[in-house]
Amino acid sequence: MIDINKFLKYFPVFLIVITIGVFFPTFFNDFQRGWDDQWQVLDYEFVTHHSVYDLIYHFTHFHLGQYFPVNTLLYIMVYELFGFSPGAFHAACLLIHIFNVLLVYLIVYKTINVAKPVWREPRVKMPAFLTALIFAIHPLQVESVAWISASKIVLYAFFFLSGIWFYLKYLISKKTFWLVGCACCYLLSFGSKEQAIIFPLNLFAFDYIAGRFKKLNFTIESLSDRVIIEKLPFFIIALFLYGFSLSNNLGTFDVDTYPFHQRLLFGMSSLMDYLFRFIAPVKLYYFYFFPINHGESLPVYFLIYPVLVVICVLFVWNSYRRNNRLVVFGSLLFFINIVLVLHVIPMPRAMITADRYVYFSLIGLGLISSWVICFFYQKVRKKRNLIFLLFSFWLVFLGCHSFLRTREWKDSDAIKKNVTELIEKRKAENKPVVNDPLKNKPDGKE
Repeated sequence: MIDINKFLKYFPVFLIVITIGVFFPTFFNDFQRGWDDQWQVLDYEFVTHHSVYDLIYHFTHFHLGQYFPVNTLLYIMVYELFGFSPGAFHAACLLIHIFNVLLVYLIVYKTINVAKPVWREPRVKMPAFLTALIFAIHPLQVESVAWISASKIVLYAFFFLSGIWFYLKYLISKKTFWLVGCACCYLLSFGSKEQAIIFPLNLFAFDYIAGRFKKLNFTIESLSDRVIIEKLPFFIIALFLYGFSLSNNLGTFDVDTYPFHQRLLFGMSSLMDYLFRFIAPVKLYYFYFFPINHGESLPVYFLIYPVLVVICVLFVWNSYRRNNRLVVFGSLLFFINIVLVLHVIPMPRAMITADRYVYFSLIGLGLISSWVICFFYQKVRKKRNLIFLLFSFWLVFLGCHSFLRTREWKDSDAIKKNVTELIEKRKAENKPVVNDPLKNKPDGKE
């Protein structure tokens, strides 16, 4: 019998080595010269010419509909050291992803310690390790790691996770300066990608796992005064950032879009698509088409999605009633950080889903699956070998698929072959090809 205690201290090393191995092909990939790397890196004058005036301007203005000055500083640093070497830019993206993996491990470990203080060390570190491992090697992460223009996602997640780490330190020590560090990370995260605006809601998820809710009845009375007051600065920052977006003609709702009932079904279908791709990440593309054009009716099969969503909600509700805070917490992390890109809120997006949208949310799904595996491994003693074998096979499949998927991001010609198959299939089935990326490049929409 393997003594797991001997390996506990090496878990971070395992995570680093495995992550590098899975994404090793990225060192040999080129820029995506036909898919946003040209305007965001290669032809972006701020990368090569950056005076103090330029710095101030880019921190106070959006660039082609996006706000990512902190991420551009990363490009500047890599450019100054290595020039426009694609290997150097890819290495920077992978390095940040590795930092994120280690932060996920530390945060989940600390969170379980807070939620389950009576658990012994192996029982805490194993789900933390598995969650971080899934986050590290899942094929849904390839787009964010292997695409240089998506570096804003791994960078925003780094500051996002750093802010959460500071918040956990605050929950333990109750020292205010940890909240100041948390707020600074929030601003840096938004400066990397606007999706970080959702950060304050995540703090409530960690309040829940830490037992700071008196009761979950969705009223002000369910929270202490301290829990409310300490969040006010974060929501004030969020309002300021939203106002800043509006001043740059961003953040407004897209009125020329699908009707609400269709957008609601889009949101449900997207939610389930992400869940299915998490479990079985096959047929992954860099562009996912809307199922219909404006004004058309949705296929009847879309009515199955509300049923599936209800089943998921019942699962989470049952977990709450059983006081299974880890499953509820994982569900909150997943939903909070994916809600803005489900199309229920009408935002201008050329594709209905995207692998990169789920980069941070994958932590929640990884935590739930890790808990499920550990739970059944403990409870079903006669089937332990089978459970271990099946889960190991799934992890190996994830790693091998990510390795091959990373190679598909070698250059623009290689990645476009990936979606040509989907276009031909849709045309053969008489399905619409909405916003064809091979004809119309959706600049500034990653």
